[in-house]
Amino acid sequence: MRHSAGVDSTKVRRDEGSNGMCGSVAPGPADPLIYIEQIRLLCCEYEIRTNSRDLITRLSGFTPHAEQDMPVVQRRTVIITWTGDEFQISSDGIDDFELSQTGALETLFQHLHRSAIAAMPDYIRLQAVTGNRAERSVLIAGPQRAGKSTLALRLMLGGLDVTGDELVLLRNGMAIAFPRKFRVREDCLGLMPRSGPIDRIAASVGNPQEDRFVALDPQTFGKPWRIEPAAVSTIFYIEPNHGARSALRRSGKVEMARRLLPYCAPPKSGRRDWLGDLCATIDRAETLVIELGDLDSAVELSIDALR
Repeated sequence: MRHSAGVDSTKVRRDEGSNGMCGSVAPGPADPLIYIEQIRLLCCEYEIRTNSRDLITRLSGFTPHAEQDMPVVQRRTVIITWTGDEFQISSDGIDDFELSQTGALETLFQHLHRSAIAAMPDYIRLQAVTGNRAERSVLIAGPQRAGKSTLALRLMLGGLDVTGDELVLLRNGMAIAFPRKFRVREDCLGLMPRSGPIDRIAASVGNPQEDRFVALDPQTFGKPWRIEPAAVSTIFYIEPNHGARSALRRSGKVEMARRLLPYCAPPKSGRRDWLGDLCATIDRAETLVIELGDLDSAVELSIDALR
C-alpha cells in the first residue's frame, strides 16, 4: 500500500459505482471530464479533471483549503479517467493507473507532492509540526508517535495558529508549512477538550483505534488557516515520557542540531550550504526539549514558553 498525505487507506471495492455514493452509475471511458477540483500546494496550482463523481467527492474531502501566501510559478492539469476497469492518471510526466479510488488518490497526491517539492528545490525539508505565534514560526519536531500532532491540536485549541503537522520547508531562517490535512489518531480524540467539532468527529468514529487517523485542519474548528513564510523563533523537540508528568528544559544548539538532522532531507537543488543554513536557523531560535508525559502539563509548559 502506498502512503500519501492525508488519504484514507480504507479499502474500497473495485467497481467505481460502489465507492461511496449509493445508487450512482459507474461512468464509462467515453464520459466527459466534467468533475473538477482545484488544488493549491504552495507555488503550484493543479486542476484535477475526471469523469468520476465519486472520486472527486472523496478528493474534495482531502484537499487542503489553506490560504497560501506564495507566488504561483507552475500550473498543471491532471486527468483521471475511470474506464470501467481502472483509473488512468495522466499529466506532464505522469502516466499511471490504479484499480481503486484509494489507490488513485494516493498516487495522485504522491505525484502532486513530488511536483510541488521539486518547484522549491532550494528548501530544506524537515518533518515537524509548524505553528505561528505573533508572526513568528514555532516548530515541533520529534520521532514518530511521540505525540507531535496531538500536542499541536491541543495547542491550536488553546490559541496557537497551527499551520501544518507533517512537513516544513526551511530556507534562510524562514519556515513554511507544506499544506496538507492534519492526521490525528482516533484514540487521541478523547484527550481533547470537549467542543462541538470534537464531539461531532468523535461521534462519527466507531471503536477508536491507535492505528487509524482522522483528517482535520484549523477550518474544522472555525479557525483561519493561512500558510506563509515566517522566521523561526522557537523549536521544540519532543521526547516521549508517557505515563509521567511532562517536563521542559532548554537545549543547547549543537544538541538540537543533532536531534533534528535525522528528520531533515537536503534541498533537491543540492546546494552545499544547506547544513550551515539549518545550523544558523537553530542558532537564532529558542531551543527547548519537552519530555512529553501527560498532555495537560505539556500544553501548560509549552504555552508558558511561548509567552
